[in-house]
Amino acid sequence: MKLYVYDHCPFCVRSRMIFGLKDVACEIITLPNNDEETPTRLIGKKILPVLVTESNEAMGQSLDIVKYIDETYGSSVLEMPDNPAIETWMEEATKLIYPLAIPRWANSDFEEFQPDAARQYFVNKKEAVFGPFPRLLEQTGIMVNEINAQLEVLELLFAHQERESGHFSLTDIRLFPLLRSLSIVKGIHWPPQIDAWRREMALGSRVNLNDDIAM
Repeated sequence: MKLYVYDHCPFCVRSRMIFGLKDVACEIITLPNNDEETPTRLIGKKILPVLVTESNEAMGQSLDIVKYIDETYGSSVLEMPDNPAIETWMEEATKLIYPLAIPRWANSDFEEFQPDAARQYFVNKKEAVFGPFPRLLEQTGIMVNEINAQLEVLELLFAHQERESGHFSLTDIRLFPLLRSLSIVKGIHWPPQIDAWRREMALGSRVNLNDDIAM
């Protein structure tokens, strides 16, 4: 199997996680961000992740890939129910996480931003949606304070849920990539339970955090 991804992309992280959690072999291929031809050839549009299965069928949509791997290879690990409270938390937190993470991704050495034309492609696309990156970076202090407050709320939600080792939910699959996205931001205060969980998930899914390149 081959999985086409961007390293920074939280949707791609979702699809990468299931291979690590289930110990399923897959070739991970990072595409330049300005490569429109490859995903369009595979699934008809420029979007990742894309999985090419062992039967040579191409599949898009991160959660479809997650469910396919979970159901096709060995026993399911996605046996826990979704957590509605955390799902609601993610809807609100995303409004802060992406404006913080996106301009930092653009200034990082992710493989998908080589050569420079690929980086500029990303900048042009994202600034058209989120506005100029310098303006976003100027708001860092305010947004970091707000997301740190939201992380304290998430810590309380963690305290009220039961977890079973080796079993996960789609909420976990959605949450870890957001926290991984946030890990590229300096000044984040990780509450103890969340910090332990995100490190455990990084290890189990074999998807690194970005603490070491935070800016």
